[in-house]
Amino acid sequence: MIYMVEMALIDVARRAEWDDWYLAHMKKLISIPGIQATQRFESLAPHASPFVALHQVTGPEVFSSATYRAKAGPQGTGEWRERMNNWHRNVLSGIDQTPDVPMEGALVVVEEGADMPIPVQWAESIGLDRSVRRRGIAVVASRAEAETLIGRQGVRVCKPLTPRLVAD
Repeated sequence: MIYMVEMALIDVARRAEWDDWYLAHMKKLISIPGIQATQRFESLAPHASPFVALHQVTGPEVFSSATYRAKAGPQGTGEWRERMNNWHRNVLSGIDQTPDVPMEGALVVVEEGADMPIPVQWAESIGLDRSVRRRGIAVVASRAEAETLIGRQGVRVCKPLTPRLVAD
């Protein structure tokens, strides 16, 4: 199952500090039972929510656990909660594992109804915000190949900001 978080940073002057905080946040997330992997991305073209994080979770029960509530969730973002907007959190069913997107590759996030020339895995939104009904993802090994998809309606091409981190 995938927990997908999408957002924009309002305070762009503090981007480097936010990136450092977010990496530490990812490491904290994979210390929570039920969160198995995480990777973070940024859109290569302007988007209302240019930052995407994919977290592999065992199920929606993770978000009601005492450990998750103590370490993460909206309360766990501290001062950064007020410095982000267009924030959407969806639990997606239908894809068991988050992909391991190579640093030289790209994650392609696809909206329902988009015409795609590449294979896409689809997942249904089953929890948290449910801001989308379905979401598709694809991995393209070459950034240059992925860039040919920029500008397609309902398609967001994202570069990895971090390698995929896996829980111990």
